[in-house]
Amino acid sequence: KTPRISKKDIPKKYPAGKEIILQIQKGPIGTKGPRATTHLSIPGKFLVLLPYSDQLGISKKIQDSKERKRLKSILQDLDIPDNMGAILRTAGEGQRKYCFIRDLAILMDQWNDVKDRIENDRAPTCVFREPDLIERTVRDFLTDDVDRILIDNKGAYERMQELIGRVSPNSKKKVQHYSEAQPIFDKYGISKQLQQAFSRKVNLKSGGALVIDETEALVAIDI
Repeated sequence: KTPRISKKDIPKKYPAGKEIILQIQKGPIGTKGPRATTHLSIPGKFLVLLPYSDQLGISKKIQDSKERKRLKSILQDLDIPDNMGAILRTAGEGQRKYCFIRDLAILMDQWNDVKDRIENDRAPTCVFREPDLIERTVRDFLTDDVDRILIDNKGAYERMQELIGRVSPNSKKKVQHYSEAQPIFDKYGISKQLQQAFSRKVNLKSGGALVIDETEALVAIDI
């Protein structure tokens, strides 16, 4: 078994000036610093690549035993390099093997780019950054139950079409360019919903209200 490392071991194992690869799991809040880990992970559409772990797992949200057995067989057949692992995401439920093969190839290309930066860039430096909103939309939200995606920016629309063409060409028709004069958030009532979502006071049908205040240590809800 790997011996546990305590606080007193850290200065010996990681002396001042030693380079180390960290991934930020959560940004700083107030006076709290960011939460960091050495267990790196790179998320894809159907898989999460674990470069420094040989763990293989399936999302707990996939509960059907037959489906889990099928996905486990696919996961074990994937050509994952030695000493690397992967977690199959919830979006992988019901998908065919070629979807995972393609996703793994994309993740390996990303990891090779990260390794190249680790070897050649001078620390401190950012070697990997979570994709922007457009890429995350294609990766995480373009599922079979989504009928349409409206984009009111021509450049963003063309870029999303290009990204979708790489991973799921048949889904390109779901993306449409919104060109009406009325702002898209106003037409579909999104501005009002955002205002309500971030309001500290939530009115209830009974006539009462919830008042929500977030502090550094807790979230207070006054009824």
